[in-house]
Order: sequence, then structure tokens, then C-alpha cells
Amino acid sequence: MSSIHPLEIPKWGMTMDEGTLVGWLVAEGSEVSAGDAVASVESSKIAGDLEAVESGILRRVLAQEGETHPVGTLVGVIADADVSDSDIQDYIDARVGAAPAPDDSGKAEETGPAESVGASEEGSRDLAPTTSTKGTSSTPAAPAAPAGGSGDVDDVRIPERFRGRDESPVPATPHASRLAERMGIMLAGITPTARGGRVSVQDVQKAIAAEGGHVAFGNDRPRVGRVGVRADDSQVAATPIARRLAAEHGVNLHEIRPSGRADRVTRSDVLGHVARFSSGGAAESLSAGDPAPSASGKQENPVHREPMSAMRKVIAGRLQESYQQSPHFRVTTHAQIDALLAIRAEVNEHRDDARLTVNDLVLAAAAQALVAVPGINAQYDSATETIMRFEHVDLSVAVSTDEGLITPIVRGADQMKVTEISAEVTDLATRAKAGTLTPEEFQGGTFTVSNLGMFGISHFDAIINPPQVAILAVGGGSREFVPDDDGAPVLRTLLPLTLSSDHRVIDGAMAARYCSELKRLLETPSLIFA
Repeated sequence: MSSIHPLEIPKWGMTMDEGTLVGWLVAEGSEVSAGDAVASVESSKIAGDLEAVESGILRRVLAQEGETHPVGTLVGVIADADVSDSDIQDYIDARVGAAPAPDDSGKAEETGPAESVGASEEGSRDLAPTTSTKGTSSTPAAPAAPAGGSGDVDDVRIPERFRGRDESPVPATPHASRLAERMGIMLAGITPTARGGRVSVQDVQKAIAAEGGHVAFGNDRPRVGRVGVRADDSQVAATPIARRLAAEHGVNLHEIRPSGRADRVTRSDVLGHVARFSSGGAAESLSAGDPAPSASGKQENPVHREPMSAMRKVIAGRLQESYQQSPHFRVTTHAQIDALLAIRAEVNEHRDDARLTVNDLVLAAAAQALVAVPGINAQYDSATETIMRFEHVDLSVAVSTDEGLITPIVRGADQMKVTEISAEVTDLATRAKAGTLTPEEFQGGTFTVSNLGMFGISHFDAIINPPQVAILAVGGGSREFVPDDDGAPVLRTLLPLTLSSDHRVIDGAMAARYCSELKRLLETPSLIFA
């Protein structure tokens, strides 16, 4: 089996433990070369390509688009053309294990909730489990059709001859195998047409339809939204979290107006769509444990639950850990930035290759202040109780994306010109929002700057991003009267700056020195360009 090569969920960084298969870039049966991108995978922080490690043919696809699997999970197999299908199946079985053997106890397996949706007592009698005449020793309860046999495309009607479990493995595509396992369908009597003599989903549906039955493949949850939208939405641009939520709520992505970058459907788009279509009836928007209607019949504040995304789980865990373990203290100051605004306007007027923002200048000043007060430019290893101090500044810049907060890093910011920092931040922020950063571009960092001034926030304090020991929160500039040297009131633009520090590493005096140096640089902006 030396010519069989696995495709696995990759590990992009120490904190990555699972990945979502966004989509396959090549079809099953296609030839690939070593280094070719064969699939797109997204983690809680970034998206990237899964590359073929060896040349060959993509012989098996084992994971569907939108599925999330742990790192190292086998999602596909590449092999040479002369490798037999049985050898590939043996390889897969050795990696993931064979399917559980049928239960010989004679008892019918318990049907899961999703398999019995819409079944009535009367409708269930026609599809009650019976002992199969072929291929099985016990038969699970088959999914029941809605009462009355309306003939809707979501009905499930499995003819008796196909009910049960196969005694021995039947070559089938992964999708067909999952469908058979979930619905209690025997594949032995179905004519295979897929490559390698395997039974496909289409083979299953065709065989069952020929006997007067019906089985749908895909989302069997009640749909939310306009009735009749059943087009294949696998090619609709959407984030993995949005696609997963849409499946959970029974929403076709064609129904949703996208608001994300590159016209991608986002999590908020799906939740907004569900909320709009569920508001018409309490039964649609309520689940167990939600507030019941009041005596007057009016709904008491309907609840819409959503699972935390992978990125939000990471953010929640890290910041909760930071807030619980790092003794935070804060130092606040204000810098008069009228001179900085003037020099920025002058630079932007005379240079076509650079359009500086206030944030660019703040980042440059923050890096230079760390050189002057190097004790802030550090990390703390709580496991070994070790302080790590760095010669250069790797500046983490907080960027908000559709899926959560990420902090791409400007490496060696203390050695860069303002215009270089500006260009680097623009590039990193763009790729962060597109989800195309590489792990080394957002892991690490020695100091973080978070700026909410563009959102109209006057001031705030931030939680330290571990293992860093400090973070700078920048608010929005405001015009205020301050006394001049003679005590007369003059109108100035003040920029609020709040430094959150880890008291295990940083003392108050050191934090104050850093803020004073940062203020000096911002109020004397020519020093930033020196």
C-alpha cells in the first residue's frame, strides 16, 4: 500500500484542533500532482489549501463540504491507477475502522429523532420494521413518512425489500454508506453504477423509486423560509459556520442575501433570515425550555439560540483564561494630536504611494515607545514562571472579521518606517478578513494595539492577549478645551490611550513610563518619522 497516500485535516498552528472542509477543488477521479491544492480547509483563525503530498489520482473523497473534523482526520485518498479498490478500502478501514456490525440481539434499533420526524401512529404502521428476507438478521425501524403520504419530496418511503442492514460490506460511496446507515437501507440488492463498482446515492434513490418508494439525501430538518426552494446550494459562497447553521435550521443558502466580503453568506445573515421567517409563529421559533406564551396568547420575548463558532470558542477560552489568571491594572492618558493630524495631512497631500491613517502613526509610535521601555515588550510563561523579553517588536494589531477577532502581526515593527507599517497593516487586515492568513502571521506577537476610535468609542480598556503582558486600547479623538501655558482655554484634539498590564510582570511605574513616552511621540510627531 506504499502507493496509497492520505489526505488529512492539517494542523496549522499549536492551537488548531479541528478544521472545516470548505470545498473540494478537484473532483474524485482526477489526477493530481504533488503540491497541488485539492481542497480548501478553514480553521477557527484562517483558511488555506490542503495540498497533495504525492502525485496520483484522487481515488476517494471521504468528507463532505461544510463538515468539521479533528486534525488528522482522513478526508480523502490519493493512489495510483493500478491500486485496486479493495486495497484502498482496506487502507481506509485500517485508518478509520470498519462500520459497526449489525445487532444480532433480535431487537430493532432505536430510531433517532431525526429519523422519525413527522411520523404519526397511523403512518408508521405501513412502514413498521419487518424481518428482511435477505442479507440481515435484524432490522432497525425505518424512517416513517408523514401521515397521509402526501408525496412531498421530503417524505421517506423505503420498500420492504431494501429495509435492513447488510451482513457484509457492500462497496459504496461514503455518502451512500452514510445514507444507508442512517435510513436502515440494504445496499446488497442495488445495482452499482459509480466508479469501481460502488453504489452511489443516485443508485439508492433510483432503486427505491423503481419500487415505488422515495428517500431524499441531504438535510431532513423542517425548512425555514420560502416553501419550494430546494436547489443545490453547495456552490453558494458562505462561511463554514454559516453553512453549518443553515443546515441546522433547514435553510437553503439560495434564500439568503449575503452581506460578507466577496458576497459570502455569513453567520449573521443566516440567523437574521431564520429570525425573520420564524417571527410569524411561536411554534417555529421556540424550542424546549424557551419562554411559553403568556395567558393573553402573546409570546414573551422569543429566544433564538446559536452555537458558538470555533473562533468564538477560542476567543472566549483565551480571554477568560487571561482575565482569571493575569492580574490586570490600567493606566490612562490623553495625547494632544493636532500636530500629528497636521503632519499626516501634509504627507498624504504630497505622497501618492502612501495614505497614512491616524492608526498607522499610533502603531509606529507604540513600537518606538516599546524600544524606549523594553520591559513592556515581553511574554510570560505561567507554566515555568518565566518572563521572555524580546529585542524587537512584533506588533499584534486587532482586526475585526465576520467570524470574530484576529490579531495579525507586524514583525519587526520597531525597524520599519511609518509607510511600511501602513502597507503591512493594510495587507494583513485585508487577508485577515478574507481568512487567508498563514499561522505564523497571527501566532506570537509581543504587544497588541486595539483601536476602536473609528467606531466612535471615546475610551475603553482591553483584556491582555496571553502570553503577552500588555495591550494598548486606543479610543476616538475628541475636541476639548484645555489650558495653555498661560492658563487660557484652547481647543485641542485629545486621543485617549489606556494601557492594560499584567501586574505579575509590569509595575505601575513602568506602565506610566511607557504611556508618557507614547504621549511624547504622538505630541511630537516628527520623532515618529526620524
